[in-house]
Amino acid sequence: MAETQTLAQVGAPVKAETLWGHRDFLRLWAGQSVALFGAQVTLLALPLTAMHLLNASPRQLGLLNSLEYLPVACVTLLAGVLADRVRRRPLLIAANLGRCAALALVPICYWAGHLSIGLLYLVAFGTGLFTAQFDVAYQAYLPTLIERRLLVEGNSKLQSSQSIAQTAGQGLGGVLIQLLTAPVAVLVNSLAYLFSVGSLVGIRQTEPVRERTGRSIRAEIAEGLRVTLSHPVLRVVMAESAWFNLLWDVVLVVMPLYAIRSLHLGDAGLGLVVAAGSVGAFGGSLVAKKLGHRLGAGRSMAWGMVVACAFLLLLPAASDGGVLGVVLLVTGYVGNGFGMTVFNVHSVALRQALVPPELTGRVSASYRFAAFAVIPVGGFCGGLLAGWLGPRTALLVTGIGLVLGALAFLASREVRRAAAE
Repeated sequence: MAETQTLAQVGAPVKAETLWGHRDFLRLWAGQSVALFGAQVTLLALPLTAMHLLNASPRQLGLLNSLEYLPVACVTLLAGVLADRVRRRPLLIAANLGRCAALALVPICYWAGHLSIGLLYLVAFGTGLFTAQFDVAYQAYLPTLIERRLLVEGNSKLQSSQSIAQTAGQGLGGVLIQLLTAPVAVLVNSLAYLFSVGSLVGIRQTEPVRERTGRSIRAEIAEGLRVTLSHPVLRVVMAESAWFNLLWDVVLVVMPLYAIRSLHLGDAGLGLVVAAGSVGAFGGSLVAKKLGHRLGAGRSMAWGMVVACAFLLLLPAASDGGVLGVVLLVTGYVGNGFGMTVFNVHSVALRQALVPPELTGRVSASYRFAAFAVIPVGGFCGGLLAGWLGPRTALLVTGIGLVLGALAFLASREVRRAAAE
């Protein structure tokens, strides 16, 4: 999808030696980092709100988790077309305002005495809807903001924030929930999205306007899917991401039940255990580039995934909430955070390097559709497995499935080919 020459020149990425001197990127990075931390608070606060205040069952927790990710299957492909047709920064601002408003309903209804599991379902789905649009536009927006030679550095910084937020944010969430109650912790995330809006508004660089192609939405969606599925490296990375996300969501649903009801760690204890993964994530962000030079992008991705999955087998090894049990849980999350950061840094950078800028939105949407649409299934299955096998056995079965998938990914020809891309 071509850009008009004059406007493309006006909105050309600002030249900078490194991104530490790129003010607009730093605004984007700061806003996104705060929003990511807030999102992880909610990831823990919503199910704990359902557990503590509404006495939700495992099946209800699984459904709550599924509804948050269901919009990925509903709107992601359309979101990719929209991100390639219009300016992306206004999409990001609108999506964050929508997430802010949806989450604010939880503390408002809690204080008004009208909190219900149905409302939490609605909030989870609405937040997921806006997140689906934001995530697609966000990955497509970066190449219009910075030079292509800085994309690896930019993606590394943004991915490092995401990896650290995925663990440290839940640790912060556990402490906030313990001190302020879960609904108030959700309010913190709502305010985090407002901060992100302010950061996006402060970006001064003009974004280029794209020409209308006259093609149908269906044709543009088909093009994005065709490009994604026809490339062997993109295809195998997408398949492994989908497998991991499917089973990782089982872990997300089962772990609160296991840690709180079986190991009796408490909300803050669970949050701090999960937050330990931020140490591993930070370490992964420091060595990811060096590993890429030594092993190649493909092998770095694959070994990162193997490490991330193997360490999750330590979670069900904890039989109680004593010192040894906590050490096993913390070690599991540290290793998982390290491996996933290495995988994510190289997979995102590789995908953007292989995709033309005019297709970034639709290819990103196609990738996310395949890799994330399975998450609602994982969340629902997590609730069923916890009720059927018990939380500990459910975690063990899930960990074995993750390791088998990672080993198959490591052995694939496409991983070796990725080293040469």
